[in-house]
Order: sequence, then C-alpha cells, then structure tokens
Amino acid sequence: MLPFDVMLMIELIVTIVYSVFLMYLLLDFDFERKKGQWFMGILLVILLLCGGFFWFSAGFEGFMIFYPIFVHAPLFILFWFVSKYRGIRLIFVLLTVIFLSSPPLLLGHIVASFFQYSPLVLNLVCFAMYLPMSWVVYRYIRPSFLYMLRNVDSGWAVFCIIPLSYNLYTLLTGKYDISLVRDASLLWVDACIATLAIVAYILILRIFAQTREKLVLEHEQNLLAVQVSGLKERYETLREAEENMKIFRHDFRHHVNLIQGYLANQDWEKATDYISKIENRIEETISTKYCNNETVNIIISPYIKRAINEKIAVKFQGTIPQNCIIEDIDLCIMLSNAIENAIHASMASTLPQSRWINISCMSKKGKLLIEVTNNFVGEINFIDGVPVSTKENHGFGTKSILVIVQKYGGLCSFGASDGIFVLRIII
Repeated sequence: MLPFDVMLMIELIVTIVYSVFLMYLLLDFDFERKKGQWFMGILLVILLLCGGFFWFSAGFEGFMIFYPIFVHAPLFILFWFVSKYRGIRLIFVLLTVIFLSSPPLLLGHIVASFFQYSPLVLNLVCFAMYLPMSWVVYRYIRPSFLYMLRNVDSGWAVFCIIPLSYNLYTLLTGKYDISLVRDASLLWVDACIATLAIVAYILILRIFAQTREKLVLEHEQNLLAVQVSGLKERYETLREAEENMKIFRHDFRHHVNLIQGYLANQDWEKATDYISKIENRIEETISTKYCNNETVNIIISPYIKRAINEKIAVKFQGTIPQNCIIEDIDLCIMLSNAIENAIHASMASTLPQSRWINISCMSKKGKLLIEVTNNFVGEINFIDGVPVSTKENHGFGTKSILVIVQKYGGLCSFGASDGIFVLRIII
C-alpha cells in the first residue's frame, strides 16, 4: 500500500485537476488574450515554486494550512489570463468551484471516518464522486451559470455572498488543517452547512432559469409584434403598388398616344425621356425582395425602408435559404436587432452622405454566415468583447443576438475601428 503522505498527495492533485475541470465547464475562454502574459506567467510560477518549497519544508499538513494561497491564488491567476471574464465574476466562479469541490471531499471524509480515516477509502470515495458530480455540474448547473455570466451585468457582489460565506467558514474554522478536518463532531456540522449552501445555490439558479424562460417568452412576443408590423408594412406596400398599377393601366393609352406624337414629330429625345419615366414608374410598383426566405423578407423590409427614410444607404447581398437550419423566429430576432442597432449607430452621424449599412448573408457547408457593418461616430464601450450601451433601456438587442447564437452553439464577434462597426455571426 502507498505511504500515507503519498495518498494525501494523490488526493490533492486529483482535487486540483477536478477543480480546473469545473472552472473549464463554468467559464467562457479567450485564449488570444496576450496583455499581461509575462506578468501573469511569472506570478503564477513564483506562487507554485513557493508552494512546492513550503510543502517540502513544512510538510503536507503545514502546506494545507496555507492551501488557499498556494492553490486557489494560482488558479485565479491562470483563469484570469484565459477567461473572458475578470474581476468579480471570475471571483464568483472561483468561489463556486471551491464550494463544488467540497461535497466529494466531505463525503469522502465522512465515509473514511468509519474506517479509521483510511486514505485509500477517502480517495476511492472522492474519485467515485468526481465523475457524477461533474455530470451534475455539466447537465444542471452549467447552462444557467453561463447564462448568468453572459447576461447579468450587476449584482455579482451579492451572488458571491453564499460561496464566500462557506469558504470563509472553512478558512476561519481551520478546516484546511488535516487534523481538524477529521474531527467527527465537526464533519456533520460541515455537512449541514454544505447542504444549506447547496440549497441556496439551487434556488439562485432556479430563479435565473425562470428569468431565462421569461426572456425567451418576451423575445417571442416581441418577434410576433415585429412580424405583425412587417406584414402590415408589406401589405401597405403591395396595396400602394397595386393602386399605382391600376392608375398606370388606366393612363396607358394616353402614354402611348403621347409617345406616338413624339415619334411622329421625330422628337427622339423627348420620346426616350418619357419612356424612361414610365420605366421608373413601373419599378416603383415592384415590391423589393431581399432574399429567398419570405419570412425574413417580411421582417427586414420595414427596417430597411426605415433606414432608407433616414437617408442611410443600405446594401443587402447574399441569400438565406427558405429551409434554413435556424428557426425563423430566431433568425428574425437576430436580423431585426442587428439592423436596428446599425440604424441607431448610423443615424448618429450628422452628415447623411456618411450614413451606410451593409448586410451580407451566406449559407456555406451547413453554416449560416451573417455580417452587418455600419458607420458610427464617437466611441463604443466593450465589456468582455461585447458592446454595451450607457443609455437607459438600450443594449437588449445585443443580448438577444447573443442568446440566439449561444442557443445554436455558434460564434458571434463585435468589432469597431476607424468609424466602422462590424457584427459577425456564424451558426
């Protein structure tokens, strides 16, 4: 059998690996971030070297007393560098992972207490718990957790209270001291406190799950309103075109007589000019069709017409298949919000000739590619790569786009430079 210290070391290493895996499940990553790379790397190496030195000089039990410094701090630094989130949100994730690492260890110590705290029994129970615990986190916690991170901008200090309280309790009662962990009378107290914390977490995640369902319903209601508005706009356009065509047919013989008069007088220039005017009048009666997907066509038509009325030059190119892999309701939410955001940004320019919006859609290898570019003035603030608005009741369109992209496991990026804003979506 392996020596006692070796078994504890194995337990520690596996627990750290399990914690890193949980962090991976509960975070979005940005591996291209390079700012502060050397500083983060040097600080991480220093902490790890200090931890190793302390381990060999003070022993395993001495090392465990300073466990948060030598393990939690390096984890925080590591994920600070690769995560999309920093500050209080990353602290919340780290505190949550520390908390979620406790139930397997706690159960392992409780079971081991019936076997004279056998390290083998402890490790077997912990290892047996890690896999189902990871599945529970992935299946039930991860969706709501990521939704919180991506869509909640404030209140994170309040959310930290539960995991912070549990971790402070563990730290202040000296539970990182191996001898204290094995106090049978305290194990059951720890179990009760951990159970209460789990219940609190379940309630919080349930609240956010209900909030998510509510937002989805609101998106559907908003889309229905947009669809109704689009249909009305489409109907008015078709009715107007039909009326114009009736008038044109009624006046057609007059047009023919006038053209014949020009031709009889050999006034070719007036005849040609008059024919051109008739062609333009006919073009005005034709309803614009932007893409092959009729539902999308109905939705985007009023937005494009609105942009044109605001003296914004609009260019739409590409196609959206009728049988798109994305549901019409989701596709319309994305496009309507993207175009509306582009209209608001472009209108900020006081020079109408500088206002423009380009919309490009393309289906390739089963993926839908959407790109919306427009002019803007001033500065755009980004948080975690997402533009944020300082205006009241603004910014919901961007969040709606992100929710739909995440629903289909797609990619979404925002960029702004030299007065040009770019939104790219791949689903």
